[in-house]
Amino acid sequence: MKWTGIALLFATVASGLTGHARALDTQSLAELSQLARAGAPQLALRRMDAEQPDPSEDLVQWVAWEQERLQILASRGLHAELIDRVNKLPDDVEERFRRQAMSMKADAQLQRGEAGEARATVRELLWFHNNGVEPSHLAHWRRQVVRSYVLEDRNEDARLALLRYRQDFGDESSEWRWLSAQVMLQSGHAESALNLLKEDSAPQGVFLRYVAKLDASTGPASEVEKDAVEMASEAKQPEMQSAFWGLAARAAGKAGHSFEQIQYLENALSLPFDHELTHALLELDADQLWDSYLELGKQIGNKEQKLIGNDEDWYFPATEALEKEPLRARVLFSVLAEHGSSAQRRSVAHEYLVGMLEERPDGKRLVQRLYLESRRYASADKLPPVIRYRLIDDALEAGDLNTASRLMEGLAAPPVGSDRFEWDLRRARVTIFTGDVDAGVRLLQKLLAAEQQEWDAQRVDRLLQVIFDLQTVQHHEQALSLFDALADKPLDQQQRRELLFWMADSRQSLEQYEQAAFLYLKSATLLDPLAMDPWAQTARYRAAKALVQAGLLEDARQIYSSLLRATRDASRKAVLRNEIQRLHLVKAVKEKGG
Repeated sequence: MKWTGIALLFATVASGLTGHARALDTQSLAELSQLARAGAPQLALRRMDAEQPDPSEDLVQWVAWEQERLQILASRGLHAELIDRVNKLPDDVEERFRRQAMSMKADAQLQRGEAGEARATVRELLWFHNNGVEPSHLAHWRRQVVRSYVLEDRNEDARLALLRYRQDFGDESSEWRWLSAQVMLQSGHAESALNLLKEDSAPQGVFLRYVAKLDASTGPASEVEKDAVEMASEAKQPEMQSAFWGLAARAAGKAGHSFEQIQYLENALSLPFDHELTHALLELDADQLWDSYLELGKQIGNKEQKLIGNDEDWYFPATEALEKEPLRARVLFSVLAEHGSSAQRRSVAHEYLVGMLEERPDGKRLVQRLYLESRRYASADKLPPVIRYRLIDDALEAGDLNTASRLMEGLAAPPVGSDRFEWDLRRARVTIFTGDVDAGVRLLQKLLAAEQQEWDAQRVDRLLQVIFDLQTVQHHEQALSLFDALADKPLDQQQRRELLFWMADSRQSLEQYEQAAFLYLKSATLLDPLAMDPWAQTARYRAAKALVQAGLLEDARQIYSSLLRATRDASRKAVLRNEIQRLHLVKAVKEKGG
């Protein structure tokens, strides 16, 4: 339940001085930075949405917050969100920050495979934002251009750009060396890449050296497989771990080690990728894993005389292998999931497969990739419903409402054994936040109109949370219509008191100040006309603010005075005295003007 306690309200009003506000902003930003580093970046971003200063009021503080936000987005791999933030930068931000943000945008575009767009961003940096720029920044932008050519497999353009880069900047930096090696490998010159990287001990250089070794066939593929597994286990960065696991999978495939290849692919797909590093060097995606499952499954079937379409040939051996040979079980279930004789049996096989994969470390990412990034399931309606429901829950938990919306499309019925009320609430929340507010409102109206619905405290609270979403996206008229319908339900007095308060909030946002003040006061006095508990004080304070905006200054003064008599806290008294003094000034100015 959202809460607007009187203490928080007073604290907000009391911190009106600019210097004090900036101190609070700096302290809050430091706390959020620490929160992100502690492993809760999503929570940090949500708090930033609520607490970041407005650029029109304090651009310096806004930039400080935005720098931290962009760093969090980059570290989380939220490249689309980062690009969108940079595209909406205010016109008057300082040049140094704009250059930093645009450079991060180009990196994000490269990670998304948007080579042409990244080049356009870098071109703007090189042409219009190069005054007084340090050589290291210019070098980074020039490398970004080369990286864009590599992503587009424009090897000759990349080679010439690298030559010019070397002429202009002189040093053979590690980044220059890795890019050169990638161009050599993509051009089929594995021996040259191997020679260039023979002394490189950095993880990226070691990875590229092993790729070159595999391509040049300088030794058995099983040796590269063994070394890659060892490097994957030792790597510190998840992106490097996935690259080495992918290399181990490629080497295992070349060596004919089918079970190991699948195991390494599962490991790689459970981790975040460095798409640029592995581009054109590794085939690392969901369809490769599906194909590997099915190919090995067919080999097992041929060897053990299992018939496609005879489900028992696959189902019973798979369940028997669950404990002792889980990888074999996953392979057999994948065949049954693809070729089972009925939708129900295919669904059961998918459920087994997903259940096993989710037990692995980072198994949820693997499942999401396997089903959401595969060409087999390019459209949501091709996904087995049992998997769609699981993926919807995961998307909602991660705050990925666009994915949840795509997966929900066409799924009107709740999952088996689930509560219809809860399912429709989830659908309403997703539709509201993905822009289809009218559809969300219709779902909520349908729930409120259902005669058989039981309205206990928990259900009222759950429905209110979704109506609050409407208020968040500034659809207050729709929120009010739903509040009115909810008011007809058998609510207890405290619920009615809260409902009046939220209705007043919407009236206030609609600038209907007299109605807002009336509802705030009704909320305050519903249980007791003289109530001065924390809720009543908050509602009375809000009512006074609304009365001031309605021009009813004397009523506002009386409410502030009653609050002043009721509170013992010195800081709150100071705030209320300040409000009363401000009313006297406003009244004096009005009388003088009249």
